[in-house]
Amino acid sequence: MALKVKNIELIQDLLKVSTALTEICPFAAKVFGDPVPEKIYGGLYSEDQCWYRCKLIKMMTNEKCLMTYVDYGNSETLKKPCIVELPEDLQRPGLASKFRLWGLQVPPKQDVTPFDQGRRFLASLINDKIIRINHRDTAHDGTFLVEAESDALNIGQEVADKGFAEKYNVVPIYNLERVKSTAATLINGSKAEVVQGLSNGSQKVKNILDSKNDYLGIKTKGRMKSIQHRSRDIKMDGKNALVHALEKKSLTHCCSGQMQDMIKIQHDQRLLEDQNENLRTKNVTYLQNCQLLERQLKQQQLELKKMEEELKQHQKAELKFTDDLKHAVETKLGCLAEKIEKLKQFRSELNENRFGDDLSDAMKVITEGSLQTPQSMKSLENIWNEYDLAQEALRKCKSLEDVHALIDKRNELRNALYAAADEFTSEIDTLSIRDRVNVLKSLTCSMNAAYGPHEIEHNSYQMFDRFIEWRNSKLQEFNDVKHRTAISLQVLAKWFDKTVKIFDLNSRASSPSIGDSKSVDEMLDEAERDVCRELDISTTQKCELDKKIIHGAFNEVMQKINQEHSLLLIIENRYADSVQFKKQAGQWLNTYPSVGNLLSIKRSVKNLKAQLRWKLVEKNNIEDERLDNIVQRWFPELPLLHPEAAIKSYMQSAGLLTESLERDLFDPEPMRELSSKRSLVCSEVKSKRILLKGYSVDFATEANMIERAAAYHRAWSVLKENSGLLPILYLFACKSEPVAYVMLPFYPGCSLKTVQDTNPLNSAEVIKVMRGVATGLQTLHSSNIVHGALHPHNVFAVNRERGIVGDFDFTKSADQRNIVGWMVADKVNLVAPEVRSGQSATLASDVFAFGHLLLWLNFPKNDFAAKPDGTVDFSELSMDPKLWSLVSRLTCFSPVDRLEVAQLIKDGYFLAI
Repeated sequence: MALKVKNIELIQDLLKVSTALTEICPFAAKVFGDPVPEKIYGGLYSEDQCWYRCKLIKMMTNEKCLMTYVDYGNSETLKKPCIVELPEDLQRPGLASKFRLWGLQVPPKQDVTPFDQGRRFLASLINDKIIRINHRDTAHDGTFLVEAESDALNIGQEVADKGFAEKYNVVPIYNLERVKSTAATLINGSKAEVVQGLSNGSQKVKNILDSKNDYLGIKTKGRMKSIQHRSRDIKMDGKNALVHALEKKSLTHCCSGQMQDMIKIQHDQRLLEDQNENLRTKNVTYLQNCQLLERQLKQQQLELKKMEEELKQHQKAELKFTDDLKHAVETKLGCLAEKIEKLKQFRSELNENRFGDDLSDAMKVITEGSLQTPQSMKSLENIWNEYDLAQEALRKCKSLEDVHALIDKRNELRNALYAAADEFTSEIDTLSIRDRVNVLKSLTCSMNAAYGPHEIEHNSYQMFDRFIEWRNSKLQEFNDVKHRTAISLQVLAKWFDKTVKIFDLNSRASSPSIGDSKSVDEMLDEAERDVCRELDISTTQKCELDKKIIHGAFNEVMQKINQEHSLLLIIENRYADSVQFKKQAGQWLNTYPSVGNLLSIKRSVKNLKAQLRWKLVEKNNIEDERLDNIVQRWFPELPLLHPEAAIKSYMQSAGLLTESLERDLFDPEPMRELSSKRSLVCSEVKSKRILLKGYSVDFATEANMIERAAAYHRAWSVLKENSGLLPILYLFACKSEPVAYVMLPFYPGCSLKTVQDTNPLNSAEVIKVMRGVATGLQTLHSSNIVHGALHPHNVFAVNRERGIVGDFDFTKSADQRNIVGWMVADKVNLVAPEVRSGQSATLASDVFAFGHLLLWLNFPKNDFAAKPDGTVDFSELSMDPKLWSLVSRLTCFSPVDRLEVAQLIKDGYFLAI
């Protein structure tokens, strides 16, 4: 039976659904996760950007889904953001049904290309045409088996003739009771199926929908977009109004009256839309006018309020003016008397330094009593430089043939230097250097107290002249004002004296003629004007130009004071050096040191070492120091002339290496619990415990060991006990075996590892100890020495409050020391990430170990987790903000981002105690 799809009720139901989707979907929740096939969603159609109900066919990718529009039958691929959740009232069966061409099937082995061609051919037969459908049967899955015709053309026959489908024999089972008037839509060309919906084959229906969708923003989805490969059951729910509307339609042609009604509805709808648009425009205009009037009303209210406030102020001013007129004389005299009293107070308290009197006095001091560089000092400097060069030449000399000529030249310069030093000291004795230094110090303190710290200015030329000119001008102006004030007050006082006599009834004096002089108002005004002028000058702050002149003069005064003070210090130091030189060099002017006498103590030590033991060792070292002093200051040629004295090796070891010590001189006690890899013994010297660390060495290793130990000792010698380092007492070699020993103080039970295992440090003690450790690192780093072995066994907490950094293996380089297995604090790895990756140990790697030690001391029982970059993750720890800030800057992955030791000592964490 041929049917026309012109069901008005179905169209109205579709419009209701579309209207509801337009209102709900833009604000609905996006689909979460993957859509489920059993649920109906809202989908944004790609062609018209309107919302329609859809269901999942299959997932194409994680973000794309193949969806079918249940009310229209067509399908397309949508992204997840274009799919939204729908409420329960829209979770009802779709209005589209599935149709299949009766008696046709797709060839079993048909390729994809003929399949697509057949689909396009079938679309060309039905698109934008009116289709007549004859319902022949219903399949088990609910698909309607139909014959379709367009005008006189049999669509199924055309598809079969083109070879896109083939016929097969079917049993004609008709169920006339199931034939229904339905809306024919898209035909599946691949499987000869028709998806029921609103067909574009009916142009009139399309026009009706388009006219409706002009208002609702929805277009009909009748065009074929994909092939429906799966059949779905039609749910015949009696509660579904839209499906029920389709089921109850009869298999009759739609009458022409219905078409006319639909055209009339379309016409009326457009008229309503025009009217709504006009009303909308008028409403907008009305709202704009209302807003304009509201703004104007608010503006008028603000102006009225402002006028009321001004009226109140005028009324108050009028009342005050009236009251002032009643008490004009009292008010004027009272005001003048108050200002005069204030002026008296200012004059009594006036700072004499208002116009830079102290700067003026300071200028006189630094210009009138300034000392210049003595002429004898310039000559002394020249000769001293030549003498130092001669001594340096002797130190570098390696040839015995050249050394005597250099000695003669040095002796000649020494005699000349002695004479120049004597002349210089005699001249300085006549000058009052110390008194002048004291004057400058006192002047500096007073200037800083009055003007604060000074700045170095390079363009301070003629600031003294500008200041003197400014000061004289200000003094002249101020004195003129004071003079005018005194005169005006004297005139007023005379007038009051005459006026008193007028009102004195007992006075026999004749009344003075008042009318011939100035009026009392003029005198009062003039007196008040002069008093106010002086008060203004006395109270007004200096302008920027005045401050600039005063500040410039102050800076120049301070620069000249500093220049002269620096010169006086140089003169004093050179005077002290000259006196000492004369005292020490005087004994060698005509004599030369006897090597036999110098080496006598060494020979005595060798003969008596078994008896004198440690006492002779100390004396021997005193003699080594004396020899070193003589070589350094006076006779650098001695190591070359007398190699048997071993002066060179002593100097190279910074005074550590001694030949007078032997391991047998001590009564050592093995300390195997402290080290199993090297010889480590404990002994006692002068009631103090000491450690002897033994290292196996060869010729090259011994030289490197002496060099590293000497650098360590020189760094310690700068601050000594305050250096934060464990001092090296002596360095000596064993004569019976290739072992070198380092003598160190012994602090039993004071290593951080032992302290934390027995009685852990509290927070205050950690700060004290680690501040000392930081000082030790700074001492090493200042000499560019990388420790490389900063671990709990090698850091000591003496008396639980003084942190000391221990020595390291002087036979190994920093890289060799930094990769050993004991560079850990329990489970915290102290080796920096860059060292673990093969880079050399640097000062920053010491800082990294310090930061992790600090973290470990504050959280000794914590099992720290490691980040992927190798650093410790302490983000979950609860710690003091200062500690967190410091540790985070010490344990950075990149070495360039870590603090230097000089910076971390000044951190607020270490300043807390």
